Amino acid sequence: MTVETKEIKRIAKSTERVGGMVWNIMGQIYIPRKVDQDSFWWAAIMPTESFVPPHVHTNQDKFLYITDGELDLLLDGKEVHAAAGKVFSFPRNSNHGLFNNSGKTVKAVYWVNPTNRLFDLFKAIHNVADTGKVVRICDTHDIHFQLPGQKARYGRLGQ
Repeated sequence: MTVETKEIKRIAKSTERVGGMVWNIMGQIYIPRKVDQDSFWWAAIMPTESFVPPHVHTNQDKFLYITDGELDLLLDGKEVHAAAGKVFSFPRNSNHGLFNNSGKTVKAVYWVNPTNRLFDLFKAIHNVADTGKVVRICDTHDIHFQLPGQKARYGRLGQ
């Protein structure tokens, strides 16, 4: 999937939301901007000290464009510092986590290709605070979180 920077910026600045939705995903704000079977785009607001633990998308590629701020990334066990203005790619089956250690709110645009079940997943975990429940729901939507002290998972718990 090739996306030009001007397309990323256009979607990032868009004020229209898909269906007027705004989701609280474990303390982060996700605003869906575009969804069809081929791709799903969302804007994200990540408060300081928020994070997305290491996880794997088994059926889609994921991309990140930071518009404001900085994140620390963990990509297949390697630490990477991510600054605004760069695009980061997380190919399917790569283990990746995102951490806002900057002391400031981070704004970003994410997209996945293809959409698969991610849009439905975000609807399902909106306002769910129990991390165990989030992990179980994510497993049923082909997103698999690495559990503390374990290696990356590429399938459901107990498989």
